[in-house]
Amino acid sequence: MSEKYIIALDQGTSGCRAFAVDMQGRVYAQQSRVFSPRRSGTGISEYNAEELLHAQQEVLQALLDQIDPRRVLALAVCSQRSTIVLWDKSTGQSVAPVLTWEDGRALQESVQAPLSQEEVHAQTGLFKTPFFSAPKIAWCLKHIPAARQAAQAGTLLAAPVASYLIWKLTCAQVFATDPTLAQRTLLWDIRTGQWSKTLTQAFGVPLACLPTVKPTMADYGHYEYRGVSIPIVVCTADQQAAATYNGLVAGKTSINYGTGAFVLHHTGTKLVILPGMLSSVDVSDTSESTRFLLEGPVFSAGSVLQWLKTKGLLSDFVQIDALCATAQAPVQFLPALGGLGAPYWDYTVSVHTGGVYEKTRPADWVAGALQGVALRVADIFGYLSAHGQQTVDPVCVSGGLCQSHYLLSFEADVLQHTLQVQNDTESTVLGTALLAMRYLYGTEQAWKTSAGHIFSPRMTQQQSQTVYQDWQQFVQIARSHG
Repeated sequence: MSEKYIIALDQGTSGCRAFAVDMQGRVYAQQSRVFSPRRSGTGISEYNAEELLHAQQEVLQALLDQIDPRRVLALAVCSQRSTIVLWDKSTGQSVAPVLTWEDGRALQESVQAPLSQEEVHAQTGLFKTPFFSAPKIAWCLKHIPAARQAAQAGTLLAAPVASYLIWKLTCAQVFATDPTLAQRTLLWDIRTGQWSKTLTQAFGVPLACLPTVKPTMADYGHYEYRGVSIPIVVCTADQQAAATYNGLVAGKTSINYGTGAFVLHHTGTKLVILPGMLSSVDVSDTSESTRFLLEGPVFSAGSVLQWLKTKGLLSDFVQIDALCATAQAPVQFLPALGGLGAPYWDYTVSVHTGGVYEKTRPADWVAGALQGVALRVADIFGYLSAHGQQTVDPVCVSGGLCQSHYLLSFEADVLQHTLQVQNDTESTVLGTALLAMRYLYGTEQAWKTSAGHIFSPRMTQQQSQTVYQDWQQFVQIARSHG
């Protein structure tokens, strides 16, 4: 019998990907296409919905042609969070640009919503900012006539990217999302698991335009291709998919280092609301109680390397560790491109440096920037600990920046935790495929996974505390300067 596969679709910020994963969790084949948002001005980041759909269908169909659709057991879909698509259900056409999670044009819509930050945080686990979907929908209804007309006609649909793709793949038969994506709209009540009339009214979003919320692992219809009907069994958010692959369970913590960095701390079935953190939901199936995560975003991680490159301080990403090994006096570097995320939520701060002298070399800049990323992560761990959320060893780490052993060695030192690297960097797509395996078979025990490199602290606890105290003083000075 021919090998069977699960196909995982990943609609990320900078590309469309489709992976065929076999029953042992190995990637058999893949297709991808670079597809980045248009960033035509400050605070603008958008796609054209039809172009996005075409790009994702292109990689999916190329993969199906490569492996034969008859060998596909199921399709699983994940996407970036907070990016929102608005379209007309009567025509199937988009009625507004697709505003990505990065897009900040909806600041006024966020500010003007007649709910306090505390009220929004208590209901959603999130904060009232333009980066979540509700203010974006409000902005489109205010500024885009076609969106407003569809809302008035009762034909408007608004949903996360994964839900839009599923609606299209099922020929408009399934309009649904899962809790991990529903929550990022800022319209879903994390306590009741329902769309909130209070929130939809506050942002002026018609309740009827929102999708049905199903478990992450559920029946999301079928995709017909070349006479073959392929079930769609997963709809989820990218960070939760990665956390699933990383084995994040109650009491455990993970760090994902990408363009930004995300600290996820699993609190089990207990919803914990902390002022400096986001509260999120974990993936779900029909038989489970809701499980929750505390989430701390660091806005700038991998992006600081690009920043260094534009300043002429870094030319070759591959040689980062070799360069850092020659550093003699790393600069103090606050990675605050776009402000500071958890636990500060201070958008007035930009990149701030200290300890720069005439003899400072590029190696000192790069080493200082990586140390700054590690120390920003330490801010979140410290905040969790101060609020009764203890992190235990090992901490699972993943993402592109894990290639830097210099970063992870320093991170282990300042956290005083052992870090365990995932061998496979494709945690998002593999986590999505793993969820499909659980839906189909109730287990993924046939998957063959192996732990990667282990990083243990080399500093003493006292040395680590001294480094972190110096960092806290530096951050305080940077924030006072704005």
